[in-house]
Amino acid sequence: MTKFLILLVLFISCNSSPKSEEESQVDITKFSFKPSGIEDDMEPFSRLVGNWDCISEDMVDSVWYENKALWRWEYTLGGHAILNHWWQEDNSVNPPSKEYFANGIFIRNRETNIWEAVVMNSRPHRLSSKFRIDTEKETIKMHDGSGTWQVVFFDIHENSFRWKYEVLTSKNEWIPISRIHAKRNL
Repeated sequence: MTKFLILLVLFISCNSSPKSEEESQVDITKFSFKPSGIEDDMEPFSRLVGNWDCISEDMVDSVWYENKALWRWEYTLGGHAILNHWWQEDNSVNPPSKEYFANGIFIRNRETNIWEAVVMNSRPHRLSSKFRIDTEKETIKMHDGSGTWQVVFFDIHENSFRWKYEVLTSKNEWIPISRIHAKRNL
């Protein structure tokens, strides 16, 4: 009896009309679709959605190096998260490569109402630990809870924002070791 049922299922599945190409393809635009009214739920990162031309300044051995960069922010997961793509040239002395790539995904934890993020990058080829994101007025701060570093988005306007990566010194002062000036690519 079991063999008969298996043969019947195979017969039906083999002889059923095949799906048209349109029916069998997934509409990938749904992955980046932004449902209407989602902006409030996606604040503060919805303000960053778009393409940005950037000047990145990185300190290496007490010398600042200026690099061109591109940063794209977009909705993903059906509008329930924000994904970013980062590309940067590297003009520092003896870089591991002349280009640096990173991607981050930002999502609000519905249970805690706290934004969380994970970043992956081409240096050092791994996923970051989970970051926590705090917002204060017009400032966004990312950190891992260690209190030794922070990323700060600030001076955020419709067509520009600034960003800095800071470390805490032994004198309990925050000093930037990387800075970004971003202008919206219209």
